[in-house]
Amino acid sequence: MNKTFLHIFLLVFTITTWGYSWVLMKMGLEYVEPFTFAAIRNAIGAVAMIIFVRAKSIEWPELRKMPDYLMVGIFQTTLMFGLMLYGMQYVSAGKTSVLLYTMPIWTIFMVRFYLKERLDTAKWIGVALGTIGIICILGRDILVLQDSQMLFGELLIIGGAISWAVSNIWVKKRMGGENIYMISGLQLSLGALGLIILAIPTEGLVNIDLNAHSIYILLFTGLIASAVDFTIWFYLLKNLDIKITTFSSMLVPVFGLIFDWMILGNRLDAGVIIGGALILLGIYKVSKK
Repeated sequence: MNKTFLHIFLLVFTITTWGYSWVLMKMGLEYVEPFTFAAIRNAIGAVAMIIFVRAKSIEWPELRKMPDYLMVGIFQTTLMFGLMLYGMQYVSAGKTSVLLYTMPIWTIFMVRFYLKERLDTAKWIGVALGTIGIICILGRDILVLQDSQMLFGELLIIGGAISWAVSNIWVKKRMGGENIYMISGLQLSLGALGLIILAIPTEGLVNIDLNAHSIYILLFTGLIASAVDFTIWFYLLKNLDIKITTFSSMLVPVFGLIFDWMILGNRLDAGVIIGGALILLGIYKVSKK
């Protein structure tokens, strides 16, 4: 299979399934408390990945590399999910997905100012177009329909987006030689442990309404959206330009809002359509050689 086609296919698969998972998370919170949901979801993914790496006889990382795995687990899973889900208490699920996927903007700024990679004019135009697209999707309420609790929630979610961006840079800068399956498995395991520590004192971790629908939601978000998609994500981070990979993920909230409209019947307004088009144009400008 042509490598370019493979990368495009994997990127589209990840963006689509992550977008669908936002609808599932929204429905899942009817059955499970937020921190508990995130802990179980990531624990399911962690178990699947650890079984996989053991079946493949993949060697455990050297002890000196464990702090790197711990940092990715904290930033990629514990902080990102913890801040995002806590903030979602005050912000709608659709807006939460849009705010979380400001992650590529923060990543690109870190690439420029921390990794010291030069960005040409076309890439800065791409960043600007993507940012305008996000604002179009958020709509006028970002400016005029604000209250203190909503603003607090939005700031927490943006904190989650920055945490995810830190993880991307950490993987790209310090873990280039590590096995992607081991990165995925250990960061899910360590991150889920952190979420369990958050969930037990606040939610008890056992308040779950188990039925066929909630089990499907937990399995899909745990196995596909966590284990499979994060493994693909780390593969793409290692094999593609980090700016292309992360910026393309700005399409996830567009897919999330489309699935929200198709499955849950929520309104899909002109701002989403215009914003999605601007994000696509921004991706093209960032990706262009």
